[in-house]
This record gives sequence, C-alpha cells and structure tokens, in this order.
Amino acid sequence: MNTSKLSQCPANARSEYGFSLIEVVLAIGIFLVTVLALVGLLGPTLQSVDEVEKTDEIASVVNTVNAFLQSSPDIAVGSQSKFETIYKELRTDGYITAFVFRAYDNDDNISLVVGFGDKFEVGEEDKARVLAANIRTGANVIAAGPVYRVILTASSVTPVDHLTDGSRDANGVFYLSKNFSEYPEGYLAMEVRIFAEDPGPTFNYNKLLRDVADLEPLFTYNMAVVR
Repeated sequence: MNTSKLSQCPANARSEYGFSLIEVVLAIGIFLVTVLALVGLLGPTLQSVDEVEKTDEIASVVNTVNAFLQSSPDIAVGSQSKFETIYKELRTDGYITAFVFRAYDNDDNISLVVGFGDKFEVGEEDKARVLAANIRTGANVIAAGPVYRVILTASSVTPVDHLTDGSRDANGVFYLSKNFSEYPEGYLAMEVRIFAEDPGPTFNYNKLLRDVADLEPLFTYNMAVVR
C-alpha cells in the first residue's frame, strides 16, 4: 500500500488551519495604531466643540447685558433717567455688579434672569435687581447652570479729565471723578468684565471688587449707554 499520498496536504489546508501567529500579531498592531490615531483626533475635536459652546454662551451673555443696560425701563430711579441712575451709581461706588444666569421658575421651567446686585439702587418695583435668593436659597440651587457675574467700571475711553488720576487703581479699574451735573458727554463708556461662577455651596453673592480684581475674566469688552 502506497502511503505517500495520504501524507500529502490538500490545497485548501491553509484555510482549515487558520492564520499564523505572526499574521494575528500584525493585524492587532494595525488595529491598535488605527484606534490610537482616532483617539488622538478625538481630544482636539471635543476641545473645539467646547470652545464653540463657550463662545456662543459668552455672546449670549454679552447680548443680554447690552440689551439690559440699553433698553430696560426698570433701571431708572424716580425722576432720573436710566443714564443718570447708572452714572451716579458708578460715580458713588466705583463699580456696578450685575448677574446673568438661567433659573428654574415655580413650574420648573428655565428662563433667563438678568439684573443688578442688591447694592444697586433701583426703582420701587425692584425689577432690575437680582437677589441672592434668586440664585440659591440654602441648599436649594435655583440657578440652572453657571452664574455670570458682570462687573461694570468706567472705561479707559472716558475723557481723562473725568477720571480720578486718569489711571487705573490697585484693583485695575478707573473711577469717575465728577458729579453727574458736571459730565457733559452724551455717552457713558464702561468696561465690562464677565466671570463665570458655580452656584454651588461655595458661591459668594456679596463679592467685592477687590475679591475679583486678581481673577481672570471669562471675557472683557467695552460698551456705552447714551443719554
């Protein structure tokens, strides 16, 4: 009996025995390289998305602040104009604090809230102010997301003779030096600094100018209100 034929491998033996160890290792290596390349691209992509979202949010806050200062009928006190009220407040305290945030109402709907801090003197109806209780009450957080603290100060484009010393002070801001009756300009230029804060347990509603002087604002710009 001729056994030589029995020892011969058929033509399709390779497919029956599968891949060699070297081929498997190479395949895994190629797969890992591809995955690592995709992971490397994922980081910058997510960062770009995050930056776009932040830019949109900042633009929304800026538009809200500008619209509030330019158009709100609730800012003026008594017989004063809105312009006069803002000027006198800025002249007296050197800065104005405002807040912009989204908050839950009694029906758990979310709405946009904007207003001055409680140190700002406003009209009798108090519509232009945001109180600490509007942001959080004890452990109950009413704000839906970050609270944007907006610091308004005199701008560098204000005529020099209307600024104290004509330069920034230790807190990095300018101060108005003359009373409202002595201010002839038809506009009041202000520097606006925006800070994003978490409304959690560490949130401090009553921060003073010196408390944020060394912090990096989320965004800074100049705007003006007109008479």
